[in-house]
Amino acid sequence: MAKRTEADLATDRKSYDMFCPIARALDLVGDRWTLLILRDVSLFGPRRFSELRTNLQGIPPTLLSNRLKSLVTEGILERSEDDNGVSYAFTERGREIRPVLVALRDFGAPLMPRGWEKRVPPQVFRRR
Repeated sequence: MAKRTEADLATDRKSYDMFCPIARALDLVGDRWTLLILRDVSLFGPRRFSELRTNLQGIPPTLLSNRLKSLVTEGILERSEDDNGVSYAFTERGREIRPVLVALRDFGAPLMPRGWEKRVPPQVFRRR
């Protein structure tokens, strides 16, 4: 994982620049769309750019590309290339966010309209 210095944090306008582990975690995954990208990788395994783009309706391609680059740079996702193209998967460190995603799912479930469970893939309910 790329280590960021205090100078990096001070010049990073997106950083909370706080001495707090929650703030630091949000520096990495708190941008809009980032948790949804991680959700897809968690639910479906390694994902290609086009698969992420299809599932995350409304995300601009440039923004998706930037988020993926950042997640790779921070050591949360790894980028691999084969004959079929490029895919993104969790690193060992990245897999540590799965319980957070499950907690967010469980927190958000009561906010969903009745019958929502029938409209999502079964992977949403799988515990890892």
